Amino acid sequence: MCLKKCCFFLPLNVGCTIIGAIFITFHVGELITHSDDTIFIRQVSHKWWAPVIMSPILTIGTVSSVLLVYAASKRKRGFVLVWIIVYSIIFIIYVIMGIVQLATAKPSPVILAVQVVIIVGLAYSLLITVAFYRYLGTVDSDDSI
Repeated sequence: MCLKKCCFFLPLNVGCTIIGAIFITFHVGELITHSDDTIFIRQVSHKWWAPVIMSPILTIGTVSSVLLVYAASKRKRGFVLVWIIVYSIIFIIYVIMGIVQLATAKPSPVILAVQVVIIVGLAYSLLITVAFYRYLGTVDSDDSI
């Protein structure tokens, strides 16, 4: 396991709780303000396919983040795995949407910077959560002996 702490000083379960809370806030905020100002499909959210892409991503992301907060507090390894799977898919989708938007729409530097921060933050969150998942695997196996 390469990471033993979140941000070099927080235990992994606290870091996962904070990560879950941050993504709950982000996804609920995106769901509430779903308009032309969404971050990854800016200026095309009026198209028919925009809600088809973003609504399931945001809803599933919110539910899995709630499960991550629960998993971090109760140390439930299966729910952590659900979050890892869901957010790995969301990470890939966000990277693809960012590349497509960069190639087609030429976003402003501010929007591009926000997208990069979200993608890098999501990658770091995945690293922390995978480390917590592996830690829970070692704890479970140590308890059974």
